[in-house]
Amino acid sequence: MMRRRHDRPETGVFAGLLFLAVGVILLIGNLNLYPVRSLLVQWWPVLLVIVGVKHLILYRGPSAWVSAAFWIGTGVLFLGSTLGIVSIGVPSLLWPILLIWFGVFTIIGCGNVPESANGGSNS
Repeated sequence: MMRRRHDRPETGVFAGLLFLAVGVILLIGNLNLYPVRSLLVQWWPVLLVIVGVKHLILYRGPSAWVSAAFWIGTGVLFLGSTLGIVSIGVPSLLWPILLIWFGVFTIIGCGNVPESANGGSNS
């Protein structure tokens, strides 16, 4: 039987902290305490880089390296686009990168890991 990677408690903590941080930033912007909208428009790809670093820290094996490289590379590419370093717009990059992402993850099967790799079954 296969066990999903997101069954790990560390993943829930990471996602919760990420949602909490983004929510606080958006609340600060909506309360007009700080003009965060312009910062978010330029720096949102840093979230993709953070997801890639999370994959390097939490997961092991070749699929984790591929996943981390994908997230970090995509974040850097989008960040270069939003900062004006790369002259291609994010919408032009989005669909090709999504197709590449689904293709690579389908080939290497990143979604599942064998139970034996997780220390046995937990029924």
